Amino acid sequence: MKNDDYTANLLGAFASMISTRIEQGITDLGGHSLSHETALVTIYNHPNESIGVLSKVLGLTHSGAVRLINTLEKEQLVQRYKCENDARAIVLRVTNTGQERAKEVLRVREQVTTQVLNLLTIEQQEVLVPMLESVLGSFTEGQQGARRLCRMCNEQVCRPQGCPVEIAVAK
Repeated sequence: MKNDDYTANLLGAFASMISTRIEQGITDLGGHSLSHETALVTIYNHPNESIGVLSKVLGLTHSGAVRLINTLEKEQLVQRYKCENDARAIVLRVTNTGQERAKEVLRVREQVTTQVLNLLTIEQQEVLVPMLESVLGSFTEGQQGARRLCRMCNEQVCRPQGCPVEIAVAK
């Protein structure tokens, strides 16, 4: 096997390449910031969460998250609602337009990752899956960490398969 520095460097280049391609694809959708689209997908995946939860998932200050939600609300992608369990609390949900936009962002992400997977043989993909599951499970640190890790995931794909991140949180 080649040395660890070489492997780490290849992994870093691979991660950067995937990230850059996803970011470029999202930018090509219409000029919104990555934070904007990530917030939208996060709310789509986890409706009825507070701005406070969103700010932690995205690594934003509370005021930064509020400004982001104000923008999403002006664009009619997100709405605020009173929490059913606590009338003082406000929760977030995507609108129908927001849902379609979130699905577009997820389609871009899937296109990029599918292009990469199509470069691998079926056998290589079968070896890759358990490695990815192991690493993702190992990097999961509690519920908030899981949300942060999966902030751009298509959770409707992962959940039926047994999401390794959710499994790690349940342990």
